[in-house]
Formats: sequence, structure tokens, C-alpha cells
Amino acid sequence: MKTAEHQKVPFDAVVPKLCTDDDREFWQSAMTVLTDEFLHRYDEEAKNREWVLIVGVCSHWVRPHNSSWRTSAGRFLYPEGYQHSSPELDWSVTIVCKGRHWKQLEKLPGKRFVTFRVALPAHTARHKQAVVNTRWSPGEEPVFYGFRLRDGLWKCVAVTDEDRRGRITFAKSCETALSECGPESRPWAESHIPKTC
Repeated sequence: MKTAEHQKVPFDAVVPKLCTDDDREFWQSAMTVLTDEFLHRYDEEAKNREWVLIVGVCSHWVRPHNSSWRTSAGRFLYPEGYQHSSPELDWSVTIVCKGRHWKQLEKLPGKRFVTFRVALPAHTARHKQAVVNTRWSPGEEPVFYGFRLRDGLWKCVAVTDEDRRGRITFAKSCETALSECGPESRPWAESHIPKTC
């Protein structure tokens, strides 16, 4: 078990798993938006369970070029796993949140936990858009987050449940924060030597 705790975005837990085909700016943007989503719900609900974030990459989607998700921000490839199940992750990291501190784990803690499972697409360095498939457990429908590369920045431009709850309130502030970050606040950009996928 790793003991490092992280205040805000647990991005450094995934950095060692990324390869040359994974756009780090996309991963940072997606992790920022999704971590804020996680913490927003964490703050609103009871803490009588463990809260777990499982983040991983999926390289095998069901017929990704034959189906689409249409949004007000345009069309995206539909991010579905095989046989209408959650996408199979090539690799993942498990991170528990306690008191808004993050701690990476080797396996799921106990039996009573709330899980936010996040499947990010592989090969994001090759594309200008990406869809993230997420699911809260126990028992909720998947929620998709659509990202586009605009003016050199990855931005969350669509979410499947926006009609029910409105636009992601965190996305704009996250994008602003990321655009103001210099290389000193993104050590993964310099220090991590990527492996080939």
C-alpha cells in the first residue's frame, strides 16, 4: 500500500501508468473535472462508508466508430463496454478518499464502500476529442463526459446528465486553473519518461 496522501487531484497515482500515446494534458484535465465531481458528491453524502475512486484506461470499446453520442456540443464516439457492461480496463489505480485526502490502495477496502469507476480512453494523444465513461456504485447508470481539445486546452464540453442537473459547475474553474498552470505545477510533463504502449 502506498502511503502518499494528496490534497486535490490524485493525478500522480496514474502518471507511472501513462505511455507516449496518452495525452497528459487530457488526463490532467479529466482528472481535475472528475475529482471535483467525486468530491462534490463526497461532501454532500454520508461518510459511513469508504469512498473509492478507481481510474483506468480502456483501449477496447464496442464498435467505437459505428455508434455515436449526440450532444449540444457536437457528436462523440459512444463509449460502451462489451455486452452493455462497464468498459474493461487495461490497467487501473484504486484511490480511497478520507477527509478529502487521497491514498492509493492495492485493493478495495472492506465491503461497505461507494465507488466512482472512471474509464478513460487510450491513445488520446492521437485525437482532438475523448469521452470518459464513469459509473457510481452501488447501482447507477453510466455518465459520460465529453472533452475536446480547443486552443491547446482540453475542455469538458458535455455530460450525459446535464439535462437533469445542469452544466458541470466545476469545469470552467478547472479549465481556467489548468490554463494558468506553468510547467512547475505539472512535474509529470518534465520528470516522467513515458513508456511505449
